[in-house]
Amino acid sequence: MALFSQLSKNRFFAPIAVIVLALGISSLLVSFQPEIDKIIPTKILPTIETKKIKLTPIRQSVMAYGIVKPHKQIALASEIAGRVIWVSEKLISGGKFDQFDPLIRIENTDYKLQLDKASAENTRAQVDLGIYENDYQRQQGLFKKNLISNSQLDDAFKMYKRAEATLRITQANLEQASLNFQRTEITAPFSGRVQQESIDEGGYLTVGAPIATLYADDIVEVRLPISNDDLGFLNWPQQMRGTLSPEESIAVSINSTYGGIDYQWQGQLERIESEVDPKTRLFHAVAVVKNPEFGGQPPLTVGLFVTAEIAGRSYDQAVLIPRSAVIDNRVLIVTKDNRLIYRDIEIIRVNNDSILVGRGLNNDELICVTPPSIIFQGMEVNPSPQQTLDSVK
Repeated sequence: MALFSQLSKNRFFAPIAVIVLALGISSLLVSFQPEIDKIIPTKILPTIETKKIKLTPIRQSVMAYGIVKPHKQIALASEIAGRVIWVSEKLISGGKFDQFDPLIRIENTDYKLQLDKASAENTRAQVDLGIYENDYQRQQGLFKKNLISNSQLDDAFKMYKRAEATLRITQANLEQASLNFQRTEITAPFSGRVQQESIDEGGYLTVGAPIATLYADDIVEVRLPISNDDLGFLNWPQQMRGTLSPEESIAVSINSTYGGIDYQWQGQLERIESEVDPKTRLFHAVAVVKNPEFGGQPPLTVGLFVTAEIAGRSYDQAVLIPRSAVIDNRVLIVTKDNRLIYRDIEIIRVNNDSILVGRGLNNDELICVTPPSIIFQGMEVNPSPQQTLDSVK
């Protein structure tokens, strides 16, 4: 019984001893554990690229493309019929000629005979007129003396007037024969070049038969398509259509490439056509370049494809900013304590990679040009070294 009682006590105190021992060991482990350093997490701010605003006068331009065409072009034709006996060596495709240069000669034998005949008939008519004029004057004297009748005086007057009319007819025939004789040699009406020719020596020409297509090379023009939006950026009265005066004309730079080298010609925008192209819905402006062969650079050749930069309106206080900086007609201003705030702006024009801003920005302000993916008002950021936005003229 005493043994049983002793065993019961041991069973009761054994778990308690184990728990006490575990607690003691745990206390020792906690007491002797190494001290852990406290780490304060670093604040990571999004890095952005910024630009400093610099408001300056900016002149916008309008880009357009077109093909060079002659300012003056004609289809040369014959005014008489005949066989071609001579063709100028200048009358070939691309040939250059000066004003009044002979280009073609037509056999003139028949026209020389017609001229001689008309001249002879005119001389005879002059003599006849003198005879009938003297006879009429003599008849007037006799009539006053009552030596002839009134009918005889009338007959003399009719013969005089008929001779006078015959002289006018022969003078017209002489003039026509002279013109036809002169037209046997066809000359250039202006200085220029031959676009194409359609006659050779020995060929026969009829009246109105085409000989060649000629164009003047002292002035060329480029027809430039312009959108309705771009038209608003030109210094052109909106209600104005037609030709501008020299004082109102707009400067145009014509650019093209010859043999891999870029060249530039200066011209003037002289007129805008009154109609809109029904297919493209575009206006067409015409730029004129004078003396396109002047200087050491190649000539501005007809048929050449060119790029035109048309001088546009000027804005006194404006700036060009990257398109990436604009979000729903607003920009993000970087404050002095590196926080982002939204600012409404006035957008004047949207270009391919930039936007022209008028009102809404001030000098030396910083704008964010690489907005982070998540943005909220007052957001703190880490701006990169700033760059100044220079104007583009």
